[in-house]
Amino acid sequence: MSEEAQKAAQFIQLANQKDTPLLFLHNTTGYMVGAEYEQGGIIKHGAMMINAVSNSRVPHLTVIMGASYGAGNYGMNGRAYDPRFLFTWPSAKSAVMGPQQLAGVLEIVARESAEKKGEVFDAEEFRGVREMVESMVEAQSLPYFLSGMVYDDGVIDPRDTRTVLGICLSVIDNQPVEGAMNFGVFRL
Repeated sequence: MSEEAQKAAQFIQLANQKDTPLLFLHNTTGYMVGAEYEQGGIIKHGAMMINAVSNSRVPHLTVIMGASYGAGNYGMNGRAYDPRFLFTWPSAKSAVMGPQQLAGVLEIVARESAEKKGEVFDAEEFRGVREMVESMVEAQSLPYFLSGMVYDDGVIDPRDTRTVLGICLSVIDNQPVEGAMNFGVFRL
């Protein structure tokens, strides 16, 4: 994943040098975590990609087709980076964190909190909290919920993607496109 993030950052920079709009197609559960990936430079290269996206000045078109979670959502120009257009497919899911991952983090926090207080953590009792969190995050990550919260410009039929993107490119073409020439400092 580290090499891919580095390649994407360079591609974004090149698109800005050539004043070319960018299309982001999401199906990512986020950047990989763990010692192996961190030693491979994923934090540094993921940050380079996010830096490139956040400093890019060409128009961005985003289509969330599948999953779009966490820092992967940011790196792929999710709503936080204000793409010119953002659409979702009916199969899309988007959240800060996946339902199982968030419930797992909450369980770790609850377990450590109980241990610090000298109490025994009851995993069986926490199961209800886990199920509630997972179902809530799952429901709030679905495309129609997100569209209802105006996180996108609409849910589109996958068969209409080419037509919708063509209309968006036509709208973009009505204004001059000028890319960024400066992307800050990248740690190499």
